[in-house]
Amino acid sequence: MNEQDVRRRAIEKSTRFVGYVLLAMLAVTFLLPLYWMLTGSFKLQTVTMALPPEFFPSQPTLENWIRLFTGPWPIWRWVLNSVAVSLLTVVLVLVISSLTGYGFGKKKFPGSNILFFILLSTMFLPNQVMLIPLFLLVRNLHLTSTTLGTYFAMAMPMISSPFGIFLIKQFCSTIPDELLDAARIDGASEWGVFTLIVLPLLKPALAALAIFTFNQAWNYFMWHMVIATDKFQYTVPVGVSIISRTPAFGKMITDIGLTMAGGTFGAFFMIVLFIAFQQYFIKGITFGAVKE
Repeated sequence: MNEQDVRRRAIEKSTRFVGYVLLAMLAVTFLLPLYWMLTGSFKLQTVTMALPPEFFPSQPTLENWIRLFTGPWPIWRWVLNSVAVSLLTVVLVLVISSLTGYGFGKKKFPGSNILFFILLSTMFLPNQVMLIPLFLLVRNLHLTSTTLGTYFAMAMPMISSPFGIFLIKQFCSTIPDELLDAARIDGASEWGVFTLIVLPLLKPALAALAIFTFNQAWNYFMWHMVIATDKFQYTVPVGVSIISRTPAFGKMITDIGLTMAGGTFGAFFMIVLFIAFQQYFIKGITFGAVKE
């Protein structure tokens, strides 16, 4: 081994070490808010407001968790609402995104590029812009008159996902046209080509999109707060925001310990979901990144 190879290996080891250090620092940065929320759920209100703050609770307590599950609010009904709304949103997003993405990716028609550009441009619109039109639409359709209608109304802002359509369109673009033409020659209808050929190939993308959508729907707050008019219709984020506000000395104060416990409880389901399906998430994100 000559001197040049030794120097090159030393540089590679140094670069790898620096990369690991940066990744570790980045991981700590992202995990710190979760750690602070978890430890804050075991602190009393007086301790959470103390300066300097306690990085680890010196006198941990379960009072916040006991109040969360024994208080006069239907916490498990909120969990059920969040699960129902999130699953309904995932199903609708996957159906609409797969059909629309396939159309943009494999069908050529006049104005397709312009329509796709307009669709992507809607990603830059803030959610607040849609509040009033959507609220008027939901009211005129009387969707909130039933529980299922309320769930559908909560899912409505997300069912046409520009990101989901873009993701599926990009995946469809990687499918060889010869494969689809061969299926058509064998007598497959257009619907058969889509369901028997395209959909199985889109499984990694659909899995990644499902995880993205479930997480976004679970944490959606503003629209759910507008639509939910009864405490039995709240989702977990809306419910936690309501119970964390308590009156004291004629003022509304934020019960930080109870808020931290509710936030940790809500985040628990997302963490379990990601751990359970992380292989599909990573496969869906990296699929097609390496070309042979």
